[in-house]
Amino acid sequence: MHFEELLMDSSTLIKYKLFKKIMYLASPSYPIAQIASEMKLNYQQTVIDLTEIDQELAQLDPEHQSILLRAGKINSQNLSCTLDDYRYHLLQSSVPFQFILYFLNEDQPSIDDFCIRYNSSRSTVSRKIESLKTYLKQFKLRFTYTEAGMAGDERLIRLALFNITWLGVKGVTWPFPAMDEAIAEDLVDRFAIHFPLARTYIGRHELKFLAAIFYLRLKKQNYVRYDKSYNFLLKDNSYYDMTKLDDWEFFDLNPRQKRQEVSFIYFLSHIIPFYTIDDDPALLHTLKDFAQRPNPVYLLAQDYLAWAKEHFFQDYEEVLSQPTILGNLLNVGFGYYTIKHPFPSIPHILGREQAPVRSLRELQEGSQDFLTEISGREDYRSFLTPETIPLIAKSFTEILEPFFDWKKFATKVNVGIALEHNYLLITNLQRFLAETRFATWETFNSAHLKDYDLVITSSLILSRQFPEANVFFWDHTGSEPQSIALLQHLATLVRKKNR
Repeated sequence: MHFEELLMDSSTLIKYKLFKKIMYLASPSYPIAQIASEMKLNYQQTVIDLTEIDQELAQLDPEHQSILLRAGKINSQNLSCTLDDYRYHLLQSSVPFQFILYFLNEDQPSIDDFCIRYNSSRSTVSRKIESLKTYLKQFKLRFTYTEAGMAGDERLIRLALFNITWLGVKGVTWPFPAMDEAIAEDLVDRFAIHFPLARTYIGRHELKFLAAIFYLRLKKQNYVRYDKSYNFLLKDNSYYDMTKLDDWEFFDLNPRQKRQEVSFIYFLSHIIPFYTIDDDPALLHTLKDFAQRPNPVYLLAQDYLAWAKEHFFQDYEEVLSQPTILGNLLNVGFGYYTIKHPFPSIPHILGREQAPVRSLRELQEGSQDFLTEISGREDYRSFLTPETIPLIAKSFTEILEPFFDWKKFATKVNVGIALEHNYLLITNLQRFLAETRFATWETFNSAHLKDYDLVITSSLILSRQFPEANVFFWDHTGSEPQSIALLQHLATLVRKKNR
């Protein structure tokens, strides 16, 4: 289930999907009937929803020009706000999102006060947050109502609250009136050396939201506990300075609580696969510490890479020697080594739009079989479990995916070319198809019609004579957008063919 499906009711979700659809159209004139057909929606309801969207945009931007045109068409180029702006606008009326921001920011939150403030009832709140409640249950988290909030492992509560608030707001505004933004800036600066994302524009905004969750949970005396599984990394390691909060003036934390909270921040720096640069100082420290200090996480990453090289990367093993790959495998492994069951993450709550192609699925299934095979070893028994193995296998596969030559193993798309028989007209298209590496082609032969996944033609005569053919019309005077459209169409076909 995707993030928006957890927080929006069905009518709001349709408007969000409509906005997203027309945003990508970028067309000055597009039929509403076509939109309704493509999204499998009722035409009249689509008109009503688009009218509501248009009115909302006018409220958000006084200079908004209507997206609605005559003759049942829209001008999607008149969208006057971003997808992030519109999502946040919709979420401001979402009971689950309202509830989360409420109990984060209020000093004494209660369900009764929330119902009065947002003109709701207990039963309505319970019904509206059911999907989110079910989602959180897999992480052993639950909502509380007498004192509105969340219960469970405090580390995971903070992760879940960050994921939801960040994805809902995306930096559009500062949604934490109970905290001065400058305090978040200070917290980020104190620990920035440990987080590569602190050196990127969006990443720093993410860390500020994490800092806000950290601060607001401490404000209500919700503390984390120290986990002994951190010992191999943090104990007697000067790189992880446990005194970083000793001079922090907010809240009266005792020395033990400060140590626990600092350890949580270092824990955060090692559970997300965020390494992208091979010579990043934080990555180099991670590789050194995990290699030099005996631990099962490093052993697992090395065992997995050796297996992947032998079974899937035989012809190009060297690509798996990149430091970023090992660093990201270590961070994923460390998360499950410490938590030992599923935990909230942004990729998980976002979902995945496309099913992996067959060869990538084979890599993921092979990874899962390998992890299952070694799970009985003493080093891995505590965290390689039937519950975690599929999740680790999926994350490990996604780390290797950018380096995996899946096209080499893919069943290619068969293309029939029906163009004017002229070398100068055909050769550019053939070169384009060759560069995709996942298409084979021949001059169109009607006897082979059933073998073609796609027919590219410059004349619609063919589609009239063979209506069952999957036809892509090729305009010889077409420019780059036409090539992009063909590439997208071919990519869709090859993924469908290799599922």
